[in-house]
Amino acid sequence: MSGGDDVSAETDDSSATDTGPSEPTIASESLLLTYAAPFLGVLLIAIGLPLSIVGGYVVIQDGVGLCGDPTITATHVDEYDGVPDTIETLPAAELTTAEQEALEEAIESPLQEAKIEGDIQNREAFLEGVLVEYEGEEYYVQITSQNSCLEVQPLLFPIGGIAILVGILGVLTPPIYRRMAGFEERMQRDQP
Repeated sequence: MSGGDDVSAETDDSSATDTGPSEPTIASESLLLTYAAPFLGVLLIAIGLPLSIVGGYVVIQDGVGLCGDPTITATHVDEYDGVPDTIETLPAAELTTAEQEALEEAIESPLQEAKIEGDIQNREAFLEGVLVEYEGEEYYVQITSQNSCLEVQPLLFPIGGIAILVGILGVLTPPIYRRMAGFEERMQRDQP
């Protein structure tokens, strides 16, 4: 009976080792593939995401109209309690065509805002805030948003994309290595 027990014990041990892939035999190889590669992969993904987002935004911002034209507001003077004497007054005749169109649009708009699409000659005055006389009425006109274009290298988009792909490869290194090690072990076992 004891001889049969020994045979069953041997078959149990061999079946336990044959079921899964073997672990790397060198300790440094195991630490590198198990911890360092995925950690570096996560770092590359974390760096690549903002780079690709900013680089992609720079590429499309002009085409979509997300930047370039400043926004002005035109508020009737009656809405203020009093206008300080230090504010400059600018007649509507001194405005460029684009500035006049934006002023008219802002006056008619319920939000009292409009974009200046074209030549801006009085940018300095609009930045400070200026009173504009238009059709016998005075309006306080000011630039509320300059809508400046973001200026970074568009090359950040492909660099970020490559960093993300390499990072994903780093994160997937341990499971890929384990499958390859198991495949290699099965191939060696199947050879005579």
